[in-house]
Amino acid sequence: MRGPFSTPITPLPGSLFHADPHQALSELDRFAALVAITRFTKFDGDNDPYGEHDFGAVYKLASGAWTQDRPDDAEAIVQTVFWKIDYYDTSLTYGSDAPWNPEQTKRVLTIMLASEY
Repeated sequence: MRGPFSTPITPLPGSLFHADPHQALSELDRFAALVAITRFTKFDGDNDPYGEHDFGAVYKLASGAWTQDRPDDAEAIVQTVFWKIDYYDTSLTYGSDAPWNPEQTKRVLTIMLASEY
């Protein structure tokens, strides 16, 4: 299974939005979180009930590693980052009438700290 912003052949066009508190992470952590998001495959009935693959969470562990697997011990998590993909028309004004069609849709990836939610 591929990440949410890719296909087996080519990346899909889109935009990236970082919420301000997410920008407060170090550059290394922002990059590591983005890598974890692009590699995200842990979609299940709890976080993806409609099979859209448009939301997820990644976790920075006390070890410094980033993972998509939530540890059982909440104290092992240093930071939680949520990500969400929204599908807009090409003017980024309204939701897309055809989110499956890249010619009619702009995808926007929003990345935020869970503490912002």
